[in-house]
Amino acid sequence: MPFASSSVEQLRYIPEVTFGVTPNTGNCRNLKMTGETLDYQISKDASKEINATRSVSSVIPLTANASGAVNGELQYQEYDILMAAALQNAWTVFGTNGVSGVAFSSTAGGLAATSITASAAPTGADAFTNLQKGQWFRLTAPGDANNDGKIVRVSATAAPTTTVITLDANTPLTLNAGTVANCKIATSRLTNGTTQTSFSLERGNADISTYMCYAGMVPNKMSINEASASFTTISFDFMGKAATNSATTLLPGTPVASYTFDSHSGVSGVTCQLWEGGAPITGTFVKSISLDYDNSCRSQEALCTLGAIGIGNGTINCSGKLSVYFANAALFTKFKANTNSSIIFSSVDGSGNGYIFTLPVVNIKSWKTNSSAKDQDMMVDIEFVALRDASNAVPALQQVIFVDRVGTATS
Repeated sequence: MPFASSSVEQLRYIPEVTFGVTPNTGNCRNLKMTGETLDYQISKDASKEINATRSVSSVIPLTANASGAVNGELQYQEYDILMAAALQNAWTVFGTNGVSGVAFSSTAGGLAATSITASAAPTGADAFTNLQKGQWFRLTAPGDANNDGKIVRVSATAAPTTTVITLDANTPLTLNAGTVANCKIATSRLTNGTTQTSFSLERGNADISTYMCYAGMVPNKMSINEASASFTTISFDFMGKAATNSATTLLPGTPVASYTFDSHSGVSGVTCQLWEGGAPITGTFVKSISLDYDNSCRSQEALCTLGAIGIGNGTINCSGKLSVYFANAALFTKFKANTNSSIIFSSVDGSGNGYIFTLPVVNIKSWKTNSSAKDQDMMVDIEFVALRDASNAVPALQQVIFVDRVGTATS
């Protein structure tokens, strides 16, 4: 008699059109994972009836719910659909599938330290004006080894024009006095929204011919953890409605294969961005950073239905932790004065594909450092809360979080 092995378990998922109803058309997708805690619980209670036999007369279901987390190593594109669902928005894609559809040429000297100047204005989805202030992108510049593949940031104060992108001075290019042909920009942007998406998630244990499908699964939380000497991890916590089991898959179509990009680590990629207060962190080094995005969802229940009839949204709670080597008290000064700051960090693979996370306004909630024993590095442990950038003059930038995806064209 075979027993199920976690080594051959396969997760799959598909977006739902109707909450809690698994689609019967379309193709599901395979999902990589390092572990999961998917679960279905029925809350039951024993009757309080008093009888002469002193026995319990019945046990009755009261409510039910599906829930659990999916954990993985952050990889380019693999979790983009779930990431968008967690932020309750869609990716705004530049060009064609996140890369300029038509290449452009720079003017002579058009690849300068803090600007990119095109000889002719790119149009349509490729237009420079589609980029936002502060947006990150990867530049492809064949024939220019110094700038090809660089990840740079649009100036936070100067919006792109039809032919010129002003760059942040902290992400400079190397001046090329000549003309560079076949340049392309790679970027897509995601920010927080209000459009909820539910999924049917299936756990397949083919070795024992058992498939568990969890329906109505809404991403309530997303967590990203990046640390030195470790893989960068991502996890999603779900709230849902129901579960069904079968000897064969309950999801439709032919499963779309997972992507083949490498996992990220705290040191992978030639570009690593760690910013605080609008500039790269200097004078100290970061040991780890974590980000938690919580929709504060709640299960909605009603008569005549076992399980949720929907998942209600709550207040966005975006927070994180930062562990840095104790070198100065600059962040303590901001903490004590209740001065808001900002946080930017990146996660990129060895080929330059990845993400830059921008929290435009953060408040340092706690600041702590101690000596717990001798012969140890003193660390500063910081907790922060992300706020909406309500004072930004550009309505599209009045958000809590931005995720810029840079890399090869998406599929």
